[in-house]
Amino acid sequence: MRPIEFLPMPHPKDFDPSVDLDELEPDFFYNNFVKHFIPDMIQMMDTGLTIDQDAVEDLRKTVEEVLLSVIKRLEDNPLIKQFQLERLPQAQKDHAEKCTQAIREVDHYIKDFNDKDVVHRTWVVNTYLTKIHKPEDAKDKWVLKDLKKYNIFLKDPFIRALCDKRRLTTNADVCLGMLSLAKYKLELWNRPRYDKAEKPVVLDTFNPGSSKQMKGFFEMVGVEPLAYSKETGEASWGRDQLVLVQEVTSEGALQDALEAMIDFSFSSIIKSNFLNAFDKFTIDGVLHGNIRLFGAKSFRNTSDKPNLFNMPSTKSIYAKPLKKCFKAPEGYVVYAIDYSALEDRGIANLTEDTNKCNIFLEGLDGHSLNACGYFPELIEAILGPNVDNVAYVRKFKAGVDDGDKELDAIRFRSKAPTFKLAYGGYPDAHKGGVITQEIFDNYHNVLYPGITDYRENYVLATAERQGYIHLGLGCRLYTNDPNGQIRTLHNATCQFWSILTLIAINELNYQAREQGMSEDVIPHSTIYDSLYIYVKKDAESIKWLNDTLVPIMNTDYLIDTIVPNECVGEIGNNWAELNSIPNNASIKDIQEVLNDL
Repeated sequence: MRPIEFLPMPHPKDFDPSVDLDELEPDFFYNNFVKHFIPDMIQMMDTGLTIDQDAVEDLRKTVEEVLLSVIKRLEDNPLIKQFQLERLPQAQKDHAEKCTQAIREVDHYIKDFNDKDVVHRTWVVNTYLTKIHKPEDAKDKWVLKDLKKYNIFLKDPFIRALCDKRRLTTNADVCLGMLSLAKYKLELWNRPRYDKAEKPVVLDTFNPGSSKQMKGFFEMVGVEPLAYSKETGEASWGRDQLVLVQEVTSEGALQDALEAMIDFSFSSIIKSNFLNAFDKFTIDGVLHGNIRLFGAKSFRNTSDKPNLFNMPSTKSIYAKPLKKCFKAPEGYVVYAIDYSALEDRGIANLTEDTNKCNIFLEGLDGHSLNACGYFPELIEAILGPNVDNVAYVRKFKAGVDDGDKELDAIRFRSKAPTFKLAYGGYPDAHKGGVITQEIFDNYHNVLYPGITDYRENYVLATAERQGYIHLGLGCRLYTNDPNGQIRTLHNATCQFWSILTLIAINELNYQAREQGMSEDVIPHSTIYDSLYIYVKKDAESIKWLNDTLVPIMNTDYLIDTIVPNECVGEIGNNWAELNSIPNNASIKDIQEVLNDL
């Protein structure tokens, strides 16, 4: 049987084909799925990615321009200026401490008097002359011959003793002279260090690559971290966290700073990941990267040379310039298609949570739904009592769309706790955060009780009992720390279903071989829930692909599926410039899209 012929299957919690079939098949997942995907992955690596070298050079220029603009935008940002100003006193203190680390005490230079050392003699004599009120007689250098001549008329007992080279190590005047010499040497050593410490510090440009500076900045603006480093336990401000914060802030200066920080982050990725791969691994215009089948913990694929999963988001300044680098070979176009919200649809089907399902079945706006769950009293004061949740959420969203500022503010206010709760957040309002105990309880018990029940009473309970969780199709994810790894385990149960892209590629290749279309339809990449295919540049081939692939992708993967999959294909000359092809499009419709390319 082909992989797709096993679909749909019962819910993973109800049926594990590795153990629940009449005949025990512990290798069911490998035999019926994994080994079928291996030739498909090898074929895609062999096909490679056709690269537009002119677009690569344009991308290189874009990176340099963006990095320069990031510096300028951050320098001009009022919040960054405030942060730099606030960190200046500490920077001045740190600078002074660093400059004065090597400061010495006078004892470092105190030495015993050596009557043969001209410098010692000179400092002792000159110090003594000052003491006896004859500083005008001091000389830069007192050799013994000159000192004897000088004392013919002075007849000073102390100077005579110096001339006679008597043992004077403990003599008070000798000690005073040696102390003066030590103080002089001390001043020569310490003064430039004190002078340097007192110079005003000029701070370096704010560095978004510094975790310390990023942590300090977000502490200043009062933004709570959404994630923490596993190694240090410190707040983590990676790109994903920056994007989430950007989603939930309306403050203009903070938005601008976040955008520059995100652009900086992507600049590093573009240089180290993509440009490096383009330069090193492109052969005759084709980049042959690596695909690791099920390389991630959630059994998603991974890749390198380049890592395509680091592709910038659609909002990024790099999204279009980078995607332009991936073009169709001569005589072909790129056909791209992805599963719409596959992960969210998956969690809806797996948990059967009413509200999560209604987001798709009833077309509800997720943030409006959450707002109605978090802040029922505030909203009831505006809209009245909630007697029908679906109608109520629609009424709320209609108010937002009509320009009701109160409702819009409440909807916006719901975003921050939603993102933190999605990261496994707990009540933190008492610490200045955004999750109150009421919001926390409403999220888990009122809004999405089905998801909470699934997470706690199936995923966690099963992992504790069995030491693994069945993700589906006989695939298991093992754990020796269910509580510590619950977020990974829970996310994997829905992320695992990106395997549908592999099933779709496998079935497409099968049908293409059966119908003589293998030269016309060539899969070349898959990223998470997206598929990229080179298809011959004629309407008939594109129609065959569109009519064949969409039904494959929309095949139900669970018996009694509640929320079906959705997908729509696009075509273009490269990954960046794509035009939609409606499902079941006619030859004429497709030809019109081709004519516009």
